[in-house]
Amino acid sequence: MPELVFFRRGEEVLRFAIDRQRVVLGRGERSDVVIPDPDVSRQHVALIYNGKTCQFEDLSGNGTLVAGKSMKQGELQDGADIALGRWRAMYRERGTGETAGPTGVGLSTDISPVNTEARDSQPAQLRVKQGDTEFLHDLTDNTSFTLGKDPSNTIVVQDRFISSRHLKLTRNQGFFHVVDLNSTNGSFLGNVRIFDVEVPLNTVLRVGETELILEPASKNKQGASSHGIIGNDPAVRSLVELIERVAPSTISVTILGESGTGKELVAKALHTCSERADKAFIPVNCAAISKELIESELFGHEKGAFTGAQGTRRGAFEEAHGGTLFLDEIGELPMNLQAKLLRALESGEIKRVGASRPTHVDVRVVAATNRDLLSLAREGRFREDLYYRLCVMPVLLPPLRNRAGDLAALADHFVRMYSPRGQTVKLTPGGLEKLQKHPWPGNIRELRNVVHRALLLRKGPQIDIGDISFDQELSRITAGAAGLVLTMPEGLTLEQMLQLAERQIIELTLRRYGHNRERVAKELGLARSTLFKRLKEWGIGKAEEDLE
Repeated sequence: MPELVFFRRGEEVLRFAIDRQRVVLGRGERSDVVIPDPDVSRQHVALIYNGKTCQFEDLSGNGTLVAGKSMKQGELQDGADIALGRWRAMYRERGTGETAGPTGVGLSTDISPVNTEARDSQPAQLRVKQGDTEFLHDLTDNTSFTLGKDPSNTIVVQDRFISSRHLKLTRNQGFFHVVDLNSTNGSFLGNVRIFDVEVPLNTVLRVGETELILEPASKNKQGASSHGIIGNDPAVRSLVELIERVAPSTISVTILGESGTGKELVAKALHTCSERADKAFIPVNCAAISKELIESELFGHEKGAFTGAQGTRRGAFEEAHGGTLFLDEIGELPMNLQAKLLRALESGEIKRVGASRPTHVDVRVVAATNRDLLSLAREGRFREDLYYRLCVMPVLLPPLRNRAGDLAALADHFVRMYSPRGQTVKLTPGGLEKLQKHPWPGNIRELRNVVHRALLLRKGPQIDIGDISFDQELSRITAGAAGLVLTMPEGLTLEQMLQLAERQIIELTLRRYGHNRERVAKELGLARSTLFKRLKEWGIGKAEEDLE
């Protein structure tokens, strides 16, 4: 029989067995369980139990916090926490087996012993979410771990607003004891700064720009792995196995694949699984930096080395000393720099622009490209000796169209990533079917953009067929005497229409001028930095992106 376990100021005060179809919680005397708190409505919450599941219905009219989210109604999951003023009630699918009558005026309720065995038996995990990336950490019973930027922590998180040793978390009897370790910027539960609290499963904490989600351990292993790669396709399983075998070595790796297949994510996975994980991971997009500046970007420069060099600057190689340097779009590297890169790879020596002496660095280089490097080398457009030095271990990423079985897991991942905080959004079967029929020429990046756009256009808690639109549909633009005609889906606000029109105009102009971004910026009267920022946000063009 299910039960409610009531807590006040962190102490368990009573248990109530749900032995009837409808149970009302509130401040009024006619409630089945009376909560003596002025912040609780006379009839605040109703629980409807059908013998298998328990439904939740808010009666206050203002919404009630359930598992940290404001809800009007829904199904209660085992361990869900209901906020009732200074009280909270935890729903348990299996109670202690003892029944208790309702609490009312002049009545008392015996406190049942805590069933620690039931609490401890549920596997749990910590989901660490930073922007577009996340990783998981298993939580075992009665075990403490620390989190912070320092490599000595159990979980190392690189966040500019997180302290070296930020917080300590201990799982004990199904709850989690969270202690802030005198951090500079604090730890937060919602908008409240916390110092020493006990929280249940399905709690979301915030430290710096990072979310820490305490949740039941995932039964579906198609979710994000510890290094963020999602999928259960045989090609993806082979990829993960290859990463785990290659990462501990110092061998040079080149990641090959179409644009948008997740090359930087794989590079980060190689770094995370290596012995260099506690050092820097420095990405450089060779296609996004002008030929005049790429040498300084890679190797640094001395003061006065060229016009505008007002001080000494370290390059990417020095920044990545002891760690990993990711050279994206390596096929775009100018020929005169390929010889210097080859020397750096073979001897570990680099020379800043304007320097008289070389500097030794310890860097593992991971390269990536969507071009056929071997063909370029045979045509004389890429150094053959550099090709063989970089491609000691080539890693080929499959396009999304060859991973149809992973589409649902990837789409669900992006839905969770971009859903507004506190809201649960799901794809309908029809919406998922529409996604599965698309050929995905833009691969995972295109899927990310489509899901993000659908979240903006949806009209409810679900993403349905009508909410999903593809770039090909949105780019139906005709040029005539009256100028451009932009296609807009129905039901958009003015702000959404303006955002969509801006993207369509920029995409059309990019195609018109052969993706020459400088010319596009000049044609549209935009600053180059503004155009590059837009391209990066939308995941198009040659802007620096995580998924390139």
